[in-house]
Amino acid sequence: MKRDLDTVGLVALLLGYSAAALLVPDFRPLELLLEPTIGAVAGTAALVTVVVVQRSKGRRGSLLERRVMAAFLALMPTVYLSSWHLHHGAGGWLGLELLGLGVFAALAWWGLKRSPWVLAAGIAAHGVLWDSWHLGRQGFIADWYVVACVVVDLAFGFYVATQARAFTEALQGSAPGSAAGPRPGSAG
Repeated sequence: MKRDLDTVGLVALLLGYSAAALLVPDFRPLELLLEPTIGAVAGTAALVTVVVVQRSKGRRGSLLERRVMAAFLALMPTVYLSSWHLHHGAGGWLGLELLGLGVFAALAWWGLKRSPWVLAAGIAAHGVLWDSWHLGRQGFIADWYVVACVVVDLAFGFYVATQARAFTEALQGSAPGSAAGPRPGSAG
C-alpha cells in the first residue's frame, strides 16, 4: 500500500506541474529574466527535475528533497512581492505580501525541522488560501499564474504528504536511500 501511495504521489506531482505548465502564455526569452512568474515556472521545473532525479536514484524521502520542498514553500511569496514591485502594485498590498512571506517562511522552517506534515499543509495552503485569494483581486500578477500556482501547490502538497513517512525516516537515519543511508542491520 505504501508503494502504491508513493507512486500516486509522484504521478500527482508530475501531472500537476504539467497541467499548470499548459497555462503559461507564450513569452519572449528575455522575459525569463525579468518576469517573476516566468522565473517561478522555470524554478518549479528545476524542482520537479530534482525530485525525479532523486527518485530515479532510489532516494525516496531524501534530506535534499525535503530541503528543496521547504525552499519552494519559503520562496513562493517572493513571486508576489517581485511582481508587486515590477508592476507597481498598490501600496496597500505590500504589508500583506510581507506578512505572507513571513508566514510561509515560518511554515517552511517548521516543516523542514519538525514535521513534513506541516510542509505538506503549508504548500497546499499556499494554493488554497493565498493564491486563490489573490485571483482577480489585484493587478500586479497574472491570473494564469495564480491558477497555475493553485494547481502546482495542491499537487506538490499532496506529493509531500505521500512522502511524509519517508522524510521522517530519513531524518532519523533509517530510510533506505536517504542521505544517511540504512541503519546498520536493516535491509535495503
